[in-house]
Amino acid sequence: MSRTKIVVMACIAVVVLAAVVAVKLVFFPSVKDAYFAMNSGSLQRVPANLVIIRPTHFPNSVRKGLFYGNSQRNGQNVQRILGRDVTLGDLIGTAYSEDAAKVSLPPGAPTNNYDFVVTVNADPQEHLKTAIRKKLGLTADLETRETDVLAFKVEDAALPGLTVSDANEKENSNFKNGRLYLTHMKVGDLMDGVQQMLKMPVVDKTGLTNFYDFSLVFTPQMQRGQIDRATVEKIIGEWGLGLEPDTAQMEMLVVKKVY
Repeated sequence: MSRTKIVVMACIAVVVLAAVVAVKLVFFPSVKDAYFAMNSGSLQRVPANLVIIRPTHFPNSVRKGLFYGNSQRNGQNVQRILGRDVTLGDLIGTAYSEDAAKVSLPPGAPTNNYDFVVTVNADPQEHLKTAIRKKLGLTADLETRETDVLAFKVEDAALPGLTVSDANEKENSNFKNGRLYLTHMKVGDLMDGVQQMLKMPVVDKTGLTNFYDFSLVFTPQMQRGQIDRATVEKIIGEWGLGLEPDTAQMEMLVVKKVY
């Protein structure tokens, strides 16, 4: 065989090998389900330099959500990010450091849930953005737009479940006999938690500015972030508040298809 033919065949082999590697980087090889155990020890044992996104292997799992692990290696802080049976909004919100409730998905976006893990030491969220773009064909930018929201409003001016907090009290929370007791907090302090659970922007239109003491029944489902609108309305109804559909100008993370 001539030297020229040998060189050509070697070049072809390199090109084919490079293509195979590229496919693996974009579509990701099979990975162990054990990589997605939601505890710090297991997450630290996942091999380094992985960025994996896949349709979830844990549908309707009790153990689901986002998990962050941090450790010290060679004097540097190393962050690892894990998602198990999370929505597309959670996945994209994590990559862009935005609440999933403020992620606006395009028409026809996938509705299935995902597992993902990032064990790249430098800029893990940037690597996750790149994987989302390559694997799902999606990117995102912040835009201010008129948005459908849920608004906290006063339904009963007597506010039967809220007690004005003493000025000398400190913010605190205490769990006892199935109830979570909250001390010296504003109604607005609840917005982030509620919108995270309902996956929809929530705004405070109560006009209440005092600090309050109040409580709520706290179930295992709520602890896992599994709560629906009816449950929220029942809880805040005991305080004299309601939750109503509304609109507001709001900065949203607008997701777009790149192909």
